[in-house]
Amino acid sequence: MNRRPLYVAFVWNQHQPSYRDAGTGELIMPWVRLHGSKDYYQMAAILEGYPKIRQTFNLTPSLLEQLECYGAGEKDLYQKVDRPAEALGDPEKHYLLHHYFDIHWDRVIRQYPRYRELLELQGCSREPAEVGSAVERYRPQDYRDLQVWFNLAWIDPEIRSSDPLLRGLVEKGAGYTEAERRLLQERQSDLLGGIIPLHRRLQEQGQIEIMTTPYYHPIIPLLIDSCSALRACPGLPLPRRFQYPQDACEQLKAAAAQYRRLFGSRPKGVWPSEMAVSPEMVALLETFRFDWSISDEQILSRSLETEIIRDGYGHVLNGDLLYRPYRVRGAGGEITMIFRDHHLSNRIGFEYQHFRHEDAAADLVHRLLKIKENLSWAPENHLVTLSLDGENAWEWYQGDKGPFLHSLYRRLSEEPLLCCCTVSEYLAANPPQRRIDHLFTGSWVDHNLTRWIGTENKNRLWEYLLDAREAIERCREFSPGPEQIEQALHYLYIAEGSDFPWWIDSMSYHLAAPFEALFRKHLAAVYRAVELAAPERLARPLIQPSPGDSSPLEDSPVGPISMVSTDHGPE
Repeated sequence: MNRRPLYVAFVWNQHQPSYRDAGTGELIMPWVRLHGSKDYYQMAAILEGYPKIRQTFNLTPSLLEQLECYGAGEKDLYQKVDRPAEALGDPEKHYLLHHYFDIHWDRVIRQYPRYRELLELQGCSREPAEVGSAVERYRPQDYRDLQVWFNLAWIDPEIRSSDPLLRGLVEKGAGYTEAERRLLQERQSDLLGGIIPLHRRLQEQGQIEIMTTPYYHPIIPLLIDSCSALRACPGLPLPRRFQYPQDACEQLKAAAAQYRRLFGSRPKGVWPSEMAVSPEMVALLETFRFDWSISDEQILSRSLETEIIRDGYGHVLNGDLLYRPYRVRGAGGEITMIFRDHHLSNRIGFEYQHFRHEDAAADLVHRLLKIKENLSWAPENHLVTLSLDGENAWEWYQGDKGPFLHSLYRRLSEEPLLCCCTVSEYLAANPPQRRIDHLFTGSWVDHNLTRWIGTENKNRLWEYLLDAREAIERCREFSPGPEQIEQALHYLYIAEGSDFPWWIDSMSYHLAAPFEALFRKHLAAVYRAVELAAPERLARPLIQPSPGDSSPLEDSPVGPISMVSTDHGPE
């Protein structure tokens, strides 16, 4: 084996959609705040102990925007009931008992005696209608302990153990005071406020690279032309054609502007939402001076019309195809692209949670060394890209992310044949030597776009979106001012986000309903902005519960256990 190292790029995708209710102006879901204090801070901070490990992080603009909202003092609905227990009314108590167990019950809640006791006192129910009987069983101290344990459990375990205040709260276990509840709130706020400065500092030091995404996480190929979905799935039933490439331009323009404001430079890398790509988007990315982008190995395979071959253990046998950058041409433009190892990325996302952390780390390092061995004949350097969500998997790991990542980073730091690098660092020394002339249109999900279009309700969503988009264009001639058009487009761009069609017709009703309700409120706000009456249908749910499904309460947020669905990958 030659002694040239195999380069490894970890690319973590940190994304949350916009949770702002366009009707009330409130943030209705807490996942920016909770994953911020558990994942987004610590995923970067852990690297400070491993200077040889360099990584790339995608921080989506919608996530960054909401982090700034929390920094400005905004609160989400979950925080509205996090106040003195003696002052809580019955609706607030009911809300607490329904939502303050929204974390993995076995991996988290049942590891702490008092939190487990509170869950059992509630009745271990996820149904809103069934928790009402528990309201009277709880005393004020029980509610206060629940408030503390929910927020405490959502802080990364390693942060809890290293922080004297948080460690003391864990050790105390019960009987918390109002002063302790408030101190916990302040500590959580401090963590959120540190996320952006931490990433900026690590990027300036060269240990990480930060990339961006179209602002509200739309599926860019579908914005450019919704009929592009037919390329992977001929005959797919589609709604009326949505064709607004200018919206894709504005989503990218806004992302680049936010990046420059927060990080003081232009972004070199761009993560297409859900790794969804098409030839038409290539020229768009070049227009905004992005140096490189990323997608999935299934897209590479179909672009090259060549299979990525694996043996029975999952090892790639023709790794010279997968483990390299490409110069991709499309619609009059060019950009460099890398393609993630689908199998290894999914092992981190879905398989290693079942391993002991030492065994999981050893398995991944072994597989990387096997790639190195299989490429020992090649004179060129190669890059293995491991890319996935930076938050969703860890709730399923015993002890969260820390035990696995520490074990993995120690092994990687000590292995001379493996070199962890940022993507731009690798590309600067190893520019692409091969080209792709026909980029396949699809995403990481089954190499097509059907997760976002093609079913009855997904298509209705696109019809509603198109109606609102066309209404904006009609209003340009008589709108009282450009400010109103700009405001209408703001709400429309949010409604173009991928998370709305992702849930509809793909997840159970009670998970999809809150997103569907947000979507309709954003479109209603489009019409209000240009002083038009919103279509009556926007006041009615687009989806209906199946027999036996309970209807969610108004503005009822989904829980994170559901959001860690086993088929949800890089976003």
